[in-house]
Amino acid sequence: MKIDAVREGGSARVTLEGRLDREWAEQLSDTLQDLLQDGVRTLSLDFAGVTYVSSEAAKVLTRWHQELALLRGDVRLTALSTAVREGFAVAGWDADLGMPERPGALSGGLRRSYWHSRTDFAACGHYELSACTPEGTLTCHLHGDPEQLTRAPFGSGDCRSVALTEDTFALGLGAIGGNYSDCRERLGELIAVAGCVAYFPSDGARMADYLVGAGETAPRAVVASGVSCQGGFTKLIRFNKQPDAEAIPLSELAAIGLDAAGGTMAGLVVAGETAGLSGARLRRSPAEAAAPVRFEVPAIRDWLAFAPERIHAMTTTVIAGVVARKPTGPVAAHLRPLDGSGELHGHFHAAVFSYHPLPQRTVDLTGLLQGLFANQQLRDVLHLVWDDRGDAGVGESLLVRGVGWVGPITQVA
Repeated sequence: MKIDAVREGGSARVTLEGRLDREWAEQLSDTLQDLLQDGVRTLSLDFAGVTYVSSEAAKVLTRWHQELALLRGDVRLTALSTAVREGFAVAGWDADLGMPERPGALSGGLRRSYWHSRTDFAACGHYELSACTPEGTLTCHLHGDPEQLTRAPFGSGDCRSVALTEDTFALGLGAIGGNYSDCRERLGELIAVAGCVAYFPSDGARMADYLVGAGETAPRAVVASGVSCQGGFTKLIRFNKQPDAEAIPLSELAAIGLDAAGGTMAGLVVAGETAGLSGARLRRSPAEAAAPVRFEVPAIRDWLAFAPERIHAMTTTVIAGVVARKPTGPVAAHLRPLDGSGELHGHFHAAVFSYHPLPQRTVDLTGLLQGLFANQQLRDVLHLVWDDRGDAGVGESLLVRGVGWVGPITQVA
């Protein structure tokens, strides 16, 4: 059996020759997996040289058809002989090679979208924009005082219990739970999007924890410091790295999102495939008696986990945060520089999952998040940073491709 794949942008043509038995079906599956990881979403399989297909081959192709359907992609089988068609018919396919759809996949709440490219920005990425909810706006709520990290422990009066509803995203220092006494020893990096909450407990836990809201009662978290945004998104952004670029810097993607939303401040949620993340998380709760947090060396090593290089390459991440140009007022204390321009500031957290290829067209955010939590391993929750120490620093987080939701922040509470 021979398998030859030729890629052209987001499409690939796979030529097969020989008997597609169980062993070679696994080889074909590996080839298709590699193509999806490289960003291919349209596949054409040439069966002109195939003399036999097994049930395992039919099973593999059905699975990848369903996978591409979820990603709004396409699989086409061409040049099938009579013997091959009979083999597929035995496996349960109809005469027109109709492949069964997965029940309920991406159903409901989706409408046709119209994309246009953003070509007026010299960048590492290629961007396409689509309207999401044209009248969508966000209200940003500020929680706690981020400067208290360096002054004193967070007490019960400094923390707030926040309901994390499906129309809210949030990030900051917090813990899943409803009251301070239950959460004070576990306060760590937290992110919540579309009713799904993840955080990394700072009580010595070795794994991030999460809670997915599936009923009428919204998950709650105790937040010591952070921001939450409630409302709707106005634009959907699809992005891929340019062929000659290593990856897309988070600051560039944030700037594109801010411009797309209009105004001077925006909320942004991104589902992306990573080239590497620059991030940190607390090792100890800022509510314990040993606080405030000490950021000088060597004491910082007791408080902060930070890698000397980018981590979590080739993973799937969900990033949520706020971006602004030259922020003023109370919100400015919650934001930090995203690059060396001195103008762009933001605050972003990331939930990191095992790799899964992402759809890059119209997609339901809630369904995507629930699918990641249900089917992928949650590996980490990080506060994303821009390490500005020049050659000695890590730099910023880098993405390869993905989709983002952005809305203008019109009110700060």
